[in-house]
Amino acid sequence: MDFEAKRSPDPAARSVLIRDAIIDGRPVDVRCDDGRISTIGPAGTSATDLEAGPILDGDGGHLLPGFVDAHLHLVLAATALEQVDLARCTSRSDFERRLAERSATLPSRGPDAWLLGHGWLETDWGGGLPDRSWLEACGDRPVVCFKHDHHAVLVNDVVLAMLGDAEPPPGGTVVTGTDGRPNGLLLESAAWQLVNPLVPTPSIETRRRTSIAASRHLATLGITNVGSMTYAEDILDVLDPIRDELAIGVAVTMLDRTLPIDEPLGRLEALDHDDRLRLVGCKAFLDGTLGSRTAAMLADYADRPGERGMLVELAERGELREWIEFVVRRGWSPSMHAIGDAAARLALDACDHAERVARGMGVEPPEIRIEHCQTVDPADIPRFGPSNRHASMQPTHMLDDGITVERSLGPARLDEFFPFRAIHDAGGTLSFGSDWPIESPDPIEGIRVAVTGRDRNGRTVPGNRTVDVATAIEAYTVNPRRALGLPPVSMQVGDPAELVVLDRDPHDVDWTSERPVVRATVHGGRVTHHAPV
Repeated sequence: MDFEAKRSPDPAARSVLIRDAIIDGRPVDVRCDDGRISTIGPAGTSATDLEAGPILDGDGGHLLPGFVDAHLHLVLAATALEQVDLARCTSRSDFERRLAERSATLPSRGPDAWLLGHGWLETDWGGGLPDRSWLEACGDRPVVCFKHDHHAVLVNDVVLAMLGDAEPPPGGTVVTGTDGRPNGLLLESAAWQLVNPLVPTPSIETRRRTSIAASRHLATLGITNVGSMTYAEDILDVLDPIRDELAIGVAVTMLDRTLPIDEPLGRLEALDHDDRLRLVGCKAFLDGTLGSRTAAMLADYADRPGERGMLVELAERGELREWIEFVVRRGWSPSMHAIGDAAARLALDACDHAERVARGMGVEPPEIRIEHCQTVDPADIPRFGPSNRHASMQPTHMLDDGITVERSLGPARLDEFFPFRAIHDAGGTLSFGSDWPIESPDPIEGIRVAVTGRDRNGRTVPGNRTVDVATAIEAYTVNPRRALGLPPVSMQVGDPAELVVLDRDPHDVDWTSERPVVRATVHGGRVTHHAPV
């Protein structure tokens, strides 16, 4: 990517000229001023004496609305950047080696002595869950290793001693071994409510620094805006003070969810809300995950007769309707984690209630996001039809869950698994994201999965679920902007300057063997990423 003009000395300048890019098959020059598209003309016809910002040579690349990740965890992902990466461990020895190498670099006492890892998944080494014996080489320091989905955690004897005889909260499990003792694994709310409060929180300065770095990484992927699931404390202490330094716009959904939520929500409502950082809604968890067999299902897991997962938190306590009514009456967008088909049905019932509440108030129903939708009963697919209901899905979750779906669900339910096409064909709205750091935030990879239906091993997952390229791109651009309350970008004069330049036409790519490359990203009229041609 070629910059022929000096950058403006004013870091607030939001002007750029993109020359020789393709929109809908037409070579054009696009000028952006004050954060919006100001002119679109034939390529080569724009003046090049732009003083307010750079001139960007598109070199025939394809210009699209900037990618939007509808669902990630920005501060959590930033924190994970400094933990031991246990993803793609191929064996127990590989797992132990990675931890031992980091353990050797840490002090023996104090908050910095804690050894934290994330991303492990038993299918990476062929099955067999780890237990506390896998952590013995780390000695007497506290060790906490979050599973790939963050709905399970592995801890060592030091942490188990800190927990003592604590009983698992409702919706959680402390797994025991054959000797009847805890084996180091804790699931769902047992992980969140028992272990997480023990883990030292990185300093505010560290969380701010890593969040800025994380935002810059997202810009390299063509992402201009994200929907971040974040606790009120991190929104106020971490994201608000650095909003000017972030390379992306952040629409936050408050994760605090134990009723009553008046106090944390009130603090967030007092924030300044602009295109850099804004509150859009609140989130509830309804169930667990497929990988841990804790997603709430209408029928038994095929490989665990008698087990149907679990409802958690508000859903387990029967408080979901009270929560969603409160959120709607305050004027915010509800977001509900629902991975199993039983949880999806419960979320859709809550949508019905929320819309009745809105109509009773004489207002339009809010945008409602059902997060994940990894299994949906066919009878419930038409219920996604109302335009304010978003199937907020993460295609890259299928990379790993697709490997085990025949075992977990059985052949009769394969079409219920990641039903992208069924929801789209029923008139539903797909809004894609990544759930980063659970999965890679790369939208190009997400498009590839949605279009090809292939798992991490390159196998096409059985079932009828794939969508065409145009639908997948819309789910990463147009739809999540609406889900997050952002103004639309239709590549017209006057639109927000939220753009991505790809090196080729994504509609002409053979997604089974190649992928476009992000050449440049423009957010708010500023170039946030550029790569050499």
